[in-house]
Amino acid sequence: MSIFILLMFFVLELLWIPINADDFPTLGISPCVYSGSYDESGAYGYVLPMPVSSLPMECTSFIYDGIIYDNSSDINPPPASLKIMNAFKASGKRFFLIYTHGSLTQWMSSLDSSVDIETEALSSFIKDSAASGIILKDLDYNYDANLSYHVDTNFYSNLNKTILCMKQSIIGLKIGIYVNASNIIYHYSNASSQDFFDFTVLNDAVDFYIIEFDGFNECNDQFRGGIVPLCGPKSLVTFAEAFQCSTIAKNKIYLEFSANPTPDITENNLPLCGMSYQKLCEDSKSLKMWCADNSDSLYYKGQFAKVTINAQGIVVKYIDTIDPAGSCNCDYKNQFITFQMLLRGFKNVDNIKDCTSINDFTKVKCSDDGN
Repeated sequence: MSIFILLMFFVLELLWIPINADDFPTLGISPCVYSGSYDESGAYGYVLPMPVSSLPMECTSFIYDGIIYDNSSDINPPPASLKIMNAFKASGKRFFLIYTHGSLTQWMSSLDSSVDIETEALSSFIKDSAASGIILKDLDYNYDANLSYHVDTNFYSNLNKTILCMKQSIIGLKIGIYVNASNIIYHYSNASSQDFFDFTVLNDAVDFYIIEFDGFNECNDQFRGGIVPLCGPKSLVTFAEAFQCSTIAKNKIYLEFSANPTPDITENNLPLCGMSYQKLCEDSKSLKMWCADNSDSLYYKGQFAKVTINAQGIVVKYIDTIDPAGSCNCDYKNQFITFQMLLRGFKNVDNIKDCTSINDFTKVKCSDDGN
């Protein structure tokens, strides 16, 4: 009996399953975004999606880009997406669906008129899918696009009411919001902008925020060591300064980092499964054209999320396209090597040393003042 009890404690610690659920971060400390991406031609080594059952045990929950609401009375994802959701359900772990209206303008035009219809459709779908929650996306204003419109003054109040309506109608539903890190930095320098999230209105209704770094910098020669540098004019240093001055609820934060490299802008037509560390390790020519974190950079980002931001966890994107063939030959051909590096940094345990290929990627040097 004593051996069984010790084994159970080991498993619970590994998975971070709480005895007191109130103390458990909504997504756990290491939620994993799953893409389901593959290429039937085999050009990128993925002729079928990686099975959900093959994903690492350390994924405390799953996130999937699952729902685009189109103002109809039903939510009907394609069969392939439903199959993936069923696999999540069978895994026994919580899973969360990214939920969007397609664009900020669509969000603004629909919240006033269709909240009851939308909530009813969502309630029916969540009941069937067994998803634990949804993560609202495409709510960021694009400051770089010289848009001809601004966010309605009552939009965030309407969004708050919509979130509360959904949660009241669907018992136990957790709702998060994606927020772009670049917008947090922009608003820090342009505090009078009406187009940024009004967190003072949203904080109480929202269960968690995921701060994403998509498009943080363009991939070019300046960012061969990764488009989210540790230091520099637009980096984790400048983000941390802006974040600390934001009114966003600091106790509800997750940081999302890509576990894969970013191709040069000239190769932006690649499928998700074509943008992987496997590709970099198999084709050294890509190193001159892509932007990729090395092992130290990945480890530091995990530490940054925990120590500097005090985040609830790190969201890793995309877990299924890192190195499925083990081509980087790291840690006994670990298919999820960059995820492990990020997670070890967050948990403050020793980084993986057995990874010469990724260790030797472009190193970024920072001065004492973070520049």
